[in-house]
Amino acid sequence: MKKNFADIIMNPVRQRIVQYFILHQKATVSEIAAELSDVSRASLYRHIKILFEAGCLEVLEEKPVRGTVERTYGLVAQPMGSDVSKQDVSMLIQNSLFAIMASFAQYFQNSSTEDAQKDMISVSSCTLLLSDKEFTDMLGKIGQVYNEYLNNKPTAERKERCLTFISAPPQKDGKGENHA
Repeated sequence: MKKNFADIIMNPVRQRIVQYFILHQKATVSEIAAELSDVSRASLYRHIKILFEAGCLEVLEEKPVRGTVERTYGLVAQPMGSDVSKQDVSMLIQNSLFAIMASFAQYFQNSSTEDAQKDMISVSSCTLLLSDKEFTDMLGKIGQVYNEYLNNKPTAERKERCLTFISAPPQKDGKGENHA
């Protein structure tokens, strides 16, 4: 039975692997393992195999290393080819939102040990009026800010922080008209 795109990509380890490839374009399992040191090598191989078999990763290079073959992988330009449907994208977005909701629920369930103010938990939303070019420019600027911090290495002061940027369709009223 073939898994759908949302099921494949929603795994947190696979999301981190994809993020690694977005930053570095290509990598061997050893290079990824050095960055994702909290993921066992066996688990990393399993997740890369899933991404490869799903058509999200491709082998860019193979070279013999100490009696085995080391593969260099890269992201496929169009993951899963033309098989990604509108329904797959919808499921990916909905699953992402459910995962965010679940992480907040879990966080607040441990309310005796968690401090939302100290942990700087926040949510904000605004509606902007932007042309496609303005929106693309804004996304580029947001990407530059993210890129400044994506390669931070762990330290005693650094905590994992999950930031989610969502571009949502405008809300429509019962007459099908957009409302900001």
